[in-house]
Amino acid sequence: MAISQAEAQPSGFLDEEIAEFRSNRDLIKEHLDTTQRLLTESFSKALSPEFSAKLQESLKFEPVRQKVNQLYRGNQTGSSDSSKPCIIIVGQTKSGKSSFINELLGGTFVAQSQSPCTARVTRLTYSDRIYVLVRSKTGEQIGDVQYLEKPTIEEDLVKLKDEDRENDELISSTVEAGIKCEFLRHGIDIIDSPGLNENSSLDSLTLGAIDSFLPIIIYVIDSNSGITVAVQKDLTTIKKTVLGAEVFYLVTKMDVSKDTEQEANRPAQEIEEEKAERVFSKLQRLGYISPNETRDKCNKFLCVSCWEVRRFRRKKELMIKKNKLDPEALKEMENSKWVRRFEEVKTRILKFAQDQFRNLIVSSGGGLRRIQSEILTLFMDKATNIKESNLRKKKALYQIKSLEQEIHQQSKSIVEKNRDELLRQAGLFFAERKPLILDEVRALKYSESVISADMSQKDIEKKCVDEIHALINDRINCVILRLPQRWGSEIVPTGIRRLKAESRRVRKGCGTDARVPGVKEDASRRLLVVVKGLLIGSFECYNIQDKAFRETDGTISKENLVECLITSLKEWFEKQHREFLDNIASSEQLVESCMKLTEKERSEIKTLYPRVARLHMLTMDVISKYKYRGFRIDTEGNLGSGAQGEVFRVLNESGEPALAAKRIVSDEPSLDDIATEVYHSSVLEHDNLVHVVGVRLHKSKPDEKRWTVEIYMELMCCDAWNLMQRHRLPVRQRLKIGLELAKALQFLHSSELIHRDVKLANVLVSEDLRQVKLSDFGLVKSTGFVNRTLVGTPIYLAPELVRGESYHTSADVFSLGIALWYLFEGTGKRHPEYVEIMPSVGAILLAGALDCRPTRLPNMSDQLWDLMESCWSGTPDSRPTAKAAVESLQKIVDSLES
Repeated sequence: MAISQAEAQPSGFLDEEIAEFRSNRDLIKEHLDTTQRLLTESFSKALSPEFSAKLQESLKFEPVRQKVNQLYRGNQTGSSDSSKPCIIIVGQTKSGKSSFINELLGGTFVAQSQSPCTARVTRLTYSDRIYVLVRSKTGEQIGDVQYLEKPTIEEDLVKLKDEDRENDELISSTVEAGIKCEFLRHGIDIIDSPGLNENSSLDSLTLGAIDSFLPIIIYVIDSNSGITVAVQKDLTTIKKTVLGAEVFYLVTKMDVSKDTEQEANRPAQEIEEEKAERVFSKLQRLGYISPNETRDKCNKFLCVSCWEVRRFRRKKELMIKKNKLDPEALKEMENSKWVRRFEEVKTRILKFAQDQFRNLIVSSGGGLRRIQSEILTLFMDKATNIKESNLRKKKALYQIKSLEQEIHQQSKSIVEKNRDELLRQAGLFFAERKPLILDEVRALKYSESVISADMSQKDIEKKCVDEIHALINDRINCVILRLPQRWGSEIVPTGIRRLKAESRRVRKGCGTDARVPGVKEDASRRLLVVVKGLLIGSFECYNIQDKAFRETDGTISKENLVECLITSLKEWFEKQHREFLDNIASSEQLVESCMKLTEKERSEIKTLYPRVARLHMLTMDVISKYKYRGFRIDTEGNLGSGAQGEVFRVLNESGEPALAAKRIVSDEPSLDDIATEVYHSSVLEHDNLVHVVGVRLHKSKPDEKRWTVEIYMELMCCDAWNLMQRHRLPVRQRLKIGLELAKALQFLHSSELIHRDVKLANVLVSEDLRQVKLSDFGLVKSTGFVNRTLVGTPIYLAPELVRGESYHTSADVFSLGIALWYLFEGTGKRHPEYVEIMPSVGAILLAGALDCRPTRLPNMSDQLWDLMESCWSGTPDSRPTAKAAVESLQKIVDSLES
């Protein structure tokens, strides 16, 4: 007859825990599958092949997938329940392990023997009817089920004979016993393993059990033997088998007999303490227990005496059997140290099991969060690069056009400027070279290629004149065109070099990665043709003298020669300028095509980003259920409120304030914005940023699309605005708050993020004022995602936001300048004059857009006023960076301290 553990449904302490674990395990797997599906399907369709390939290459899904699969793995000890946690008892002391199991379960269930033997793995599980059976290593039942009157598993059933030790089928089989026991009702099985390092097949089976679903490993150590070489080898093997596995160290045989006490001439308690300390300190030295732990507080180390517990249990059984219960004697025994300690063991083991559940979810969920965070980081980087690249392309084209126009005008003016020099050189030429050239003309001999017999006299004369002109051209060109070459050297070092540099920038953005169908020649090649023409155009040899001959009566004067040269150069420059304008127009079209494609990808990224952020928040929610179990929001401890929701204190398991939580009631679409806030504020870690450590999502009703989101964060005292209203702080302390705020912005901006709601109400301080942290990441955006949306607090808004223009990180610096004014003012009760007289928010916004600014306050130093004015400059590019503001503020604060 076959039997399955499904006959008995365990109920008890861990029932809800196991059910919740399975539910959350499924959620982690669902979020992992969705994330991977987004990568392989949605991303590949929406994004460029290059970026999709980069994502595929960067993200390491396999290790996370293995961790999640571990949550579904069945154990290898023959259980038909593939997801039932089990306590695995391991150790070198056979009698110590058996004694502990029996006393843990409150009876004699496994045979106890001092002599070592080769035994099979034994699994104890809950059942209303006591049974024993044997399962193969694949989990199939071998033979019939034996139903027992007493729950004791005979040693002969577990022990293997010498001749069976090499029989793999026998040695890898498992003895399973169903026992009606209250402890097993908690939903945990107990596995009694053979000692390690005894037989390779048994080792494999034991390690297979350890590497099962949720192994709760208890290693039993004999206090008399301590940490032997064999024990060290066991622990090393276990750690290697299950990476990150936690082990509960149980030290047994702690009782000290009266004979031992008298022989040692020391109190029993002192001997017990020495035995416990010897084992504990050795485990610390070997690195199995943290050196910061103490024996009393360590949650995975406990000492027991099974003998004392067994004596109490048997005496109680005997009293019940004889119907002679002695309440006083029972109470005395129940209150004895080792009996109470054993009750603590049960509680501690169940708590240890809970911690293992927590560790599994937190570990696998943490791996998934890292992948989701990496996707979001890559998205932000790509969107920022696209936006900045497109701005650079536009700027580069504008600069190229401006430079070319400058060079064109410069070239023409250089030609005119050197007219007198040309005349002087021409005069020198005629004076020095004319006799020599005439001699060459007289001595010129005409070849047959010039004059032939069938030519007329007129043709012969024309050919001879042409030949003479060609000779004169050669000689004149060698001298007279040296001047334009020198003019070219005036242009090349400045304009042309800059023009080439800008062309290279355009090429970077509009090259092969631009993916413009049918366009083989990119903008850079066209521009470089123009650059090359400008470089050599002044040196090209035009037949200027021939033109001078044709336009005169046959004689060459220096005036005619120079006029022809200047006219020809100007014509060439005009021609090149027209060609350049044609080429730049074509390049602008190409850049526009590139930008449309990249902007399309950026738009797709902006669409996908909230979906991944939502998955990240959902994964974080699952993790937070375990990390902050027992924490509760103190609704009477309201810390403040804002546009999004209220902030409360969060009490830990002991009822002490430990965190703060922002509670937001949200509809479905708004969850995307909240998810983005949670992502930014949870992954960014800096001394001056409030760090979000967890999030919980609660649905109002299953059929409603309303959510209550609780965002857990560091607990701070109050915000800087309220602080100033309550206390009159020294100016140095107030400016230190501004300095820490500037440091927060410096870090955000270095991460390509804009806060967009910098104000003193979002600057939190600790009770001792030593910590200053920027909070509220609800409006934080990557620089690659910002548009022209008007967001923020009116008084602090930069004018470019109010005017609906594009903006950058300098908008936060503007707000910093306003915050510094309020900090110096110091009371939190006075506003700038233009704010005081304005009747509405709209009027305040208009005043900011019209360049209304706070006025200088009495006793304000020149350095501070200069910094404020530069921060709230109407020209964003002229404002200092957050880094520069930090440096300036540091000097100002230091000067006040000195």
